Amino acid sequence: MAKFKTRARALDLLGRQQIAGIPTAINELIKNAHDAYADNFDINLIRKDNLLILRDDGLGMTRDEFESRWLTIGTESKFVNSKTNLPPIDSSKPIRPIMGEKGIGRLAIASIGKQVLILTKAKNREKNYKIVAILINWELFELPGINLEDIVIPIKEFDFLPDESEINILKEEVQISLDLLLKENIISNADFARISSTLNTLKVHPSELNENLVGDFNLNDSKKGGTFFYISPVSENLLFDIEGNKDSKDATKIEKMLIGFHNTMTPSHPEPIIDINFRDYKGDDGTYTNLIDKEQFFVPEEFELADHHFNGKFDEFGQFRGDVQIYREKRYDHIVNWSGNNFKPTDCGSFEINLAYIQGQLKDSVVDAENWNLITSKADKFGGLYIYKDNIRVLPYGDSDYDFLDIEKNRTKRISTYFFSYRRMFGTINITHLDNGRLIEKAGREGFIENKAYRQLQAILKNFFIQLAADFFDTQGKTPQSEFYNEKKEQRNGFYRALERRDKQAKGKKEKFLKELETFFENLQQQKFENVLNNILSEGIDKLNDITYLKDLDEASQKIVDIEYELRQQISDYKKNISVSSPKGFSISKNARRDFDNYLSEYRVLSETLFKNIYSEIDNLISDFSEKLNIEISKRKRLENAVEFISTEAIKINTKKKAETTEVVADVSKKIKELTNQLMLDLDFQIRSVKDNFKTLSINETEDFDLVIERQKMEDEIDLISQRNTHVMDRIIRQFESFYLDKDEDGNIITNDQISDALAEELDDLRERIQTDVELSQLGLAVGILHHEFSSTVKSIRSSIRDLKAWSDVNEKLEGVYNNIKVNFEHLDGYLNLFTPLNRRLNKKREEIKLMEIKSFLIDLFSSRFQRHNILFKHTKGFANQKILGYRSTFYPVFVNLIDNAIYWLNHSNNEDKIIRLHADESGIYVSNNGVEISIQDKERIFSLGFSRKNFGRGMGLSISREVLEAENYSIILDNPREGSNVTFKLSKQIDKSYE
Repeated sequence: MAKFKTRARALDLLGRQQIAGIPTAINELIKNAHDAYADNFDINLIRKDNLLILRDDGLGMTRDEFESRWLTIGTESKFVNSKTNLPPIDSSKPIRPIMGEKGIGRLAIASIGKQVLILTKAKNREKNYKIVAILINWELFELPGINLEDIVIPIKEFDFLPDESEINILKEEVQISLDLLLKENIISNADFARISSTLNTLKVHPSELNENLVGDFNLNDSKKGGTFFYISPVSENLLFDIEGNKDSKDATKIEKMLIGFHNTMTPSHPEPIIDINFRDYKGDDGTYTNLIDKEQFFVPEEFELADHHFNGKFDEFGQFRGDVQIYREKRYDHIVNWSGNNFKPTDCGSFEINLAYIQGQLKDSVVDAENWNLITSKADKFGGLYIYKDNIRVLPYGDSDYDFLDIEKNRTKRISTYFFSYRRMFGTINITHLDNGRLIEKAGREGFIENKAYRQLQAILKNFFIQLAADFFDTQGKTPQSEFYNEKKEQRNGFYRALERRDKQAKGKKEKFLKELETFFENLQQQKFENVLNNILSEGIDKLNDITYLKDLDEASQKIVDIEYELRQQISDYKKNISVSSPKGFSISKNARRDFDNYLSEYRVLSETLFKNIYSEIDNLISDFSEKLNIEISKRKRLENAVEFISTEAIKINTKKKAETTEVVADVSKKIKELTNQLMLDLDFQIRSVKDNFKTLSINETEDFDLVIERQKMEDEIDLISQRNTHVMDRIIRQFESFYLDKDEDGNIITNDQISDALAEELDDLRERIQTDVELSQLGLAVGILHHEFSSTVKSIRSSIRDLKAWSDVNEKLEGVYNNIKVNFEHLDGYLNLFTPLNRRLNKKREEIKLMEIKSFLIDLFSSRFQRHNILFKHTKGFANQKILGYRSTFYPVFVNLIDNAIYWLNHSNNEDKIIRLHADESGIYVSNNGVEISIQDKERIFSLGFSRKNFGRGMGLSISREVLEAENYSIILDNPREGSNVTFKLSKQIDKSYE
């Protein structure tokens, strides 16, 4: 009797070569964790060790379950017989439909790396079980001519998470089996050497790793269970899947496949079952990047902001009925018929759709610019139609590259007919195991098997999108629904075009304004103004010296007067030349407004100092030369010249402005006159055309001629032009009626453009604040949760510290430990109490803080960065002797922010000797560094919320620092740099306030 034999390569064919890629393999393992009733699934990539760790806190497996189910190919997930039991369930949680039905998730691990160490521990069983450890080298399964029974899978049990030496026992067992395979000539010398080398690279210390990794996955706890996978070496494909094309804005493969595992985008979406994290540890300092940042994916608020929404159900016959909302305004109870199955029940079953769509151009959208940019950037990365089975994503649906409905393919044919695009839509198809059982996923998780049920689903959805485009988005407006869309779109276009024209006109002026501001500050920093004025004065002195050779005193006297006039003219011209006109006809950002305010302040200082001094020098110079030449120059004449000079300049400026004003008014008047004339010509032409039609009418000869209908038609043709004309002229009238010209209490003239500019600036300011406010509100929510979670823990720690104090009083060796724990806990408690200022006031008192205690804290916090970047951290004697009175939780974060900023800018400077220096005296505390200088125009705005020169900086630190210090009657300013430094911040006590 013949029998089948199984080669080991069969597992490689079923697993590694069957699965679509590493992200899909990880997705399979998450589904397995789902089936094991896990609440958390953590992925940790330790790059320096080429190690990937996957952990879940599910039900885990006993040794018997591992051998009978995990190591048995083709185990049943839904059926039970005399030899096989159903997988265990967690009776404390709702029943979960089984997702990992194919049994290939375990085999897919081979695509991630060459070998895997598995630790699993069962929980919620009739008794407590040990931790089961298994080591599998997948390279063995790739070898030809080797049977499954020839491969040894070492398995051992432990009471606690094993260390590296205990894992080495498993490695030795695999090595012994390799030796035997080589001895029996089952594997070659080359394969033996290669696999042995791979085996030796595995260096895993599970107990130590579990202590250092983020997350609560403690298999040593008798009440906890789960399954851990330690995969090493990791396939080099994983790094590419993580990093992708750095020059592309597209999502990486990891992001595409793992973000959106649960539906979290639609309003009232089901609560996610598993919390998934993917931490990428690139260095050895414990810092990581979470690759599955849930904020990257769409959220319900963004879903509701989209332009159009389609929400409804396809019944068992494939007919859609639901709510269609166009431009978030017009709602329709809509039906889309499908006759592909002759109105018979479908194999695919009924399913629901909830879809949002955003217009591809801002001018066509009702979404504000900020949110439009945010949503479209997400849509570019994650846009598509996602299919969720029992709220678990079915791969690869949702990936915009997987065009299973030919949406992008059709769009290239004719956009007007095929309106939709994957990269502008985001939404869900919701199916269930119970209602859609004939939609079966492929073994490799590359979508559904293309059976009758799938083809029906595909046909229903293709018909749906084509019909929606025809019903609602026909550019010809052939349906009432598409008329509304086109009308609304044109309305948005008109508004956008008006803003675009306004912005285009303002752009040149704005660029010129900003360039002039920049040039002013550059010249101020380089002391160019002073140099130019000195040159003008030097040239005047040279001209005066030439007068000394004149013998005619009257001629010399006139020359001196002329030179004085000329000098004043040059200085006046130069002062006007460096001045920057206030913004008119365009709005400027909050930062630009601050720059302009700084300019006004600096310009006023220049006028009161540099220019005033130069005029005084001219007066002294003229007096000196008059005495030197013994010439009597009439003071009346000099005064008349000065008045004449000022008068001439004033008349010249005002005449020029009057001409500009007259020209603008004349130009506007001309345009209005031309427009109204054209409107009247249009009306006259239409009237003539209607009258001309009389000759073609055969009233008496035509029996079916209807006078009422024909009259109505002619009236409508004339009325259409008339209404258009009156509408345009009404708008012109309203615009000029709203023209505003008045004086304020100080006699200053207020005009429309000043009001418009002020409103535009306020609008820009509000737009800038929106994102910051959103981020801060999110941060506030997170902080609130964090503080709530920490409260009970902090109380427990306080109690334990008090207990430890009693021990330290009788044990000198514990005293140092106690003091260290106490100080560090107070630092932590200070930070936590920042979250609730009221609690800080109620629970803590101000205390005297030695500045050296602050420095010690900063050294503890930043010592590794100081060493890494070769930064010296010094203090003066004055600093060492000073104290401050206040809350630690107020001052410590301020110093942390200042030092953090200093480290950043020192690393961006060219200095080899990087120094941060702390100093203090009776006037205040100084924090200095020799990093990148801060420009004059940034002197104040660095304290503004949202302003930052850092790459990806949020601009919050210094703003918050100033605010919390002011609340404690302290100020922080950017001071003049101290000797040897480029930047100095000063903290000082304010004397004009009092404490309660």
